Amino acid sequence: MSKLMLACCKVYISESRNKVALESIERAAKLFPEAPIVNKFEDLTYNRVGYTLVSSLAQKSSLDPCALKGAVLSMVKAALETIDFGSHCGSHPRLGVVDHICFHPLAHSSLDQAAGIAKSLAVDVGSSLQGSSPLNLSVICGICCS
Repeated sequence: MSKLMLACCKVYISESRNKVALESIERAAKLFPEAPIVNKFEDLTYNRVGYTLVSSLAQKSSLDPCALKGAVLSMVKAALETIDFGSHCGSHPRLGVVDHICFHPLAHSSLDQAAGIAKSLAVDVGSSLQGSSPLNLSVICGICCS
């Protein structure tokens, strides 16, 4: 019997006050119901929001579609479409509209699997969002051992 493998992703976006933008980002994630948002942390002082998503992983091929990666990519696109970083103000050292994405292996998944998703997302972000301003797109895709 195969065991369910899980991974999570934490996505930090430099916005917490623009409710229209946040609703758009959350709608984008909901296009992938297999990777739900399980936590949302809004920091109004820093004008930043952190989302945590969790999803199961495919048992075999890394070429299988990954709902977690799809949800995060959709959220990144929505953030870039709805947030005007030129008028953004917040007290944290913001690098871009989307400033941090981190994947974590959970139940029965490996660090290599999380790294594979992070690398694949980085390629997709780089290729599909090439026209984005560097001020808007400073994404750090990483993996964590925790």
